Amino acid sequence: ITCPGVLLKNKEELYLSVSVLGQYKKTQCVPAVFPLFFQEKLVFEKAFADIVDPGDLVELLEFDTAVLKLIQLIPPVGKILATYEENTRDFLFPDPKLTRGHHGLDREILMKRSSSFAGIAPKLRFSTSSLITESLLSSGRSHIQ
Repeated sequence: ITCPGVLLKNKEELYLSVSVLGQYKKTQCVPAVFPLFFQEKLVFEKAFADIVDPGDLVELLEFDTAVLKLIQLIPPVGKILATYEENTRDFLFPDPKLTRGHHGLDREILMKRSSSFAGIAPKLRFSTSSLITESLLSSGRSHIQ
């Protein structure tokens, strides 16, 4: 995460929280100095037992929201410095015109800074990859995972 020219007055560590497909994960904490480097891979897995048609999966992903938050560990519960929200379909499968290189690799987005965050909006650089597999249930019905 880059934010040129911004110095945080609070020196407590920061982390990135990510909510996708009803699951929540967070990165390890890093020092409060831009640029912030989160060299982590967050893995989200979800089985959709009632989905047979890939079009239904696309629709389901369009109604889900991926939420990213940059949080600083300021007591008592932490302070949200910036957020980013996008429907999960577009988050996992971005428009090819908006990315450089291969699908989902090295994307850059501007986060929306909170009112308490002084400075320009932080820019998040990340990549996504997705794997959709079909498997059979014991009843013989197939589903997409």
